[in-house]
Amino acid sequence: MDVPSATRLEKAAIHMNRGFHGTTLRSAALAAALFLIQSPAGAIEKPKQAPPPEAPPEAPAITVAPTDETQFLQVLQRVSTFREFRGLKIGDDVIDQLSRGEADKAVASLSGLAAQGDRDANIALVRIQHWCNSVSQSRQQDWEAQLPQVAKQFPPERAGRVAGVLKAQAEFSPRAKQGCSQARFDFGGIEARLRAAADAGDPASATELAPFVRDPAKREALLQAAISKNYAPAMYAAASNLLMAVQRGETTENVSKIRDLLKVAGRTMPKAKLDLANCMALGCDGHPADARTALVFGTDAARDGEPTAFLSMARMPWGRQMPRVQLLAWQYFGDQLNEAGCMGDAYIVTSLGFAQSIPMLEKGQPTQVLEAAKSQAETLWKENGERAKKENGCR
Repeated sequence: MDVPSATRLEKAAIHMNRGFHGTTLRSAALAAALFLIQSPAGAIEKPKQAPPPEAPPEAPAITVAPTDETQFLQVLQRVSTFREFRGLKIGDDVIDQLSRGEADKAVASLSGLAAQGDRDANIALVRIQHWCNSVSQSRQQDWEAQLPQVAKQFPPERAGRVAGVLKAQAEFSPRAKQGCSQARFDFGGIEARLRAAADAGDPASATELAPFVRDPAKREALLQAAISKNYAPAMYAAASNLLMAVQRGETTENVSKIRDLLKVAGRTMPKAKLDLANCMALGCDGHPADARTALVFGTDAARDGEPTAFLSMARMPWGRQMPRVQLLAWQYFGDQLNEAGCMGDAYIVTSLGFAQSIPMLEKGQPTQVLEAAKSQAETLWKENGERAKKENGCR
């Protein structure tokens, strides 16, 4: 499971105002006369040294008191695990075990099911195996060293929770490493079952196996076999591969397939729906840019609670098709969804995005616009909140 990487921290510029001080010629002459009166004739005095300037007082250390977010982090981890297993029939007990860092228990449970022929359990073992690899290679973060940046980047009402999540993550990491170190993976059995299921025509196993096949032709054949069975994740993977190849200048063939594949995959995958919107808005697939049509797909991805839909909305051409009230209302909606934990372990990254986008959109707006946006956000939440929470396994 990929853990989103961390955000770029911005540095604030410090501006110092310099004043100008001077004397008139008259003042200078008067000062010279006073010096002659007060000094004995012919005396040569050493100039008096000015006292050293006082050191400026040290700025008080920026501190943020972290709140206790242990339980909240478990919600974030559970959502991330739920999203990682989207489309697989995996029991809630396994998802809860992984959200607590108990990979050993989850692997033991899934291994028994996989040995009995449960293909979804076997695919889950593949994903947990790669998650454990990333966990074992991760470095322990010094969360306290990040507090000054937290204080700078987040408003006071949000900084304490962000600090608490950083602290909880630092405490979760050793538990996750221990759980992974105690997990007993049957690597040979997992791979053999995955290949056998792919050969037997299981689209989920074929799609899971494809990224690990070195031969491009065989990799494409696996995806095409799954696509022929209308398997949405295979369509999304093929579209993403083709899009990257176009961006790298490796191919200009079949570019129009990108839109078709994303459109079908987007029926069940909010992320594909959002990628389609972004692609259409920029004209990335050989078609002319069409931000207005893209707006329909991007907004629907936001209704599904797709985590990156809201920040894309604030930055991409399709989002600029919205009136300011509507755009701001969706940002409020996304922020509320994130605070409910429904965006998983991307919580801090997403919080930072909202801490930047919302003030930017609010700046210079009259009170009636802000009030209308908040009212519309409440309506959006009533109409779409439960749908977004269900899509993300947020409870």
